[in-house]
Amino acid sequence: MIFEVDAMLESLVRMVGWDVPHQFVPDMLLPVLTEECAALRLPAPEPLAGNLVVGDLPSARFVLAAHLDEASFNVIEVYDGHATLAPCHRFRTHEVRLPLTFVGVRRGQPETVAHGIAEVLGDSLRCSDVGDVRLGDRAVYRNPTAQNGRVISAKAIDDRAGAIAALHAMAALVELGVPCAVALSDGEQNLPDGYFSRTFPHLLRKFHRSALVIFIDGIFGGRSGRSTFSLPPSEALVVPHSGDGRGYTVPPRLFARLRDEVIPGARSKGIDVRVSCAYHSRGDDWGMVTNPTSGVNHAGFFVSFGGTGDSPQVRDIDMRTLRNCARFAAYAVEALGGGKAADEIG
Repeated sequence: MIFEVDAMLESLVRMVGWDVPHQFVPDMLLPVLTEECAALRLPAPEPLAGNLVVGDLPSARFVLAAHLDEASFNVIEVYDGHATLAPCHRFRTHEVRLPLTFVGVRRGQPETVAHGIAEVLGDSLRCSDVGDVRLGDRAVYRNPTAQNGRVISAKAIDDRAGAIAALHAMAALVELGVPCAVALSDGEQNLPDGYFSRTFPHLLRKFHRSALVIFIDGIFGGRSGRSTFSLPPSEALVVPHSGDGRGYTVPPRLFARLRDEVIPGARSKGIDVRVSCAYHSRGDDWGMVTNPTSGVNHAGFFVSFGGTGDSPQVRDIDMRTLRNCARFAAYAVEALGGGKAADEIG
């Protein structure tokens, strides 16, 4: 079932069907992720410093990184049946009213506590008649998942799709005996401006000193007119940096090898992948740039799925792009030397 589009689609539909705001991932997604790992014959995921980790990080020479959180809102005030919310992500919407699902902790356990329609008021939102919503609860977009052939439309797809690709790539590498792990973070939120990667940096000191990191996440549309996608693309995309260099930049020798050797080799094997100039937003890679405590300058690169949609309320991807990401990530690890030290690779 590794790299099968139907199996990956089924997994993704199940994953995006959960309403899990930031900081709720280790509690709420651990059971479904455990089932995914069992189906792929992978070790059970374990919570670690706010993340979920599959495999043994200290011995892994390759770490596939993705994030599981979704665009969220904090409840900042509750008064007389009304809740005021602040977005914890880059809030871009032309909608006047947004359907939301509220999640909170009740009787010691996280659960869905209410649904509501929020009115957009500038940089904040207000939701009336919300029932038992309390200060400290969170909200996420409420949007049905839709499928049209290979194209899936859903909220949270920009985050959780990368986790599916990472797990499938790891399953293929484990069969080859490659020491690898998957790190799934919770907390790649985008506010305050310029602040990223809240939980991933806590893992860096656990990495093997020569671990190479492969970031798998999405690029939606494009910026400044570059590589704008008119339809969800089917290929995997490999970019040289995030934030046009304001985030993490792939080491020059490593990127040149990917561009000139690994990608052509993958294409010759039928993997649809290309080097891309599309704008890649900063994410967990930001932790490798700003973390001052790991003591190691790990090498890493990006393998991205493409899609459409200018708001995390709903985005579309063609499942072939996800399959190509998983296939290319596994192929690239093999082509770069399998268990060889990342210092030699980069």
